[in-house]
Amino acid sequence: MDAIQIAPDGVKCEAIDVAAELRRWQSDYFIPGAAAPAAFPRFEPTFKFAYDLYLQWHREPLDNLADRIECAYERQLPPSQRLDRDTVQAIVAAVWERMGGQLHVRRLPTTLSLHREPPSMPLRQPPPAV
Repeated sequence: MDAIQIAPDGVKCEAIDVAAELRRWQSDYFIPGAAAPAAFPRFEPTFKFAYDLYLQWHREPLDNLADRIECAYERQLPPSQRLDRDTVQAIVAAVWERMGGQLHVRRLPTTLSLHREPPSMPLRQPPPAV
């Protein structure tokens, strides 16, 4: 089976052929710090971590998970397999985006208030005398 099909907007992937995805990342994309595809094995554990994280938390916006990601990464990967924080964040965000996950919490504009008073209706004036 080949890698997943890109999800249409609003649809998230919940079943992933991780081996196909890893082959795709290795052959098709530049990875920060990797001079050649031969360097990919150094990044593979972090990609696997990113896919596991996505499968577990895909219903959450990625920016809600920053603390969980850091703790889980340190807990799941031995020090010899860990990458620097910026590279981990870039890989996790790239995987999240590819899978159709929401990256950011959607916030209401600051000009919009949920507790705003409804606009007052002007009182009707009697028609002018003729």
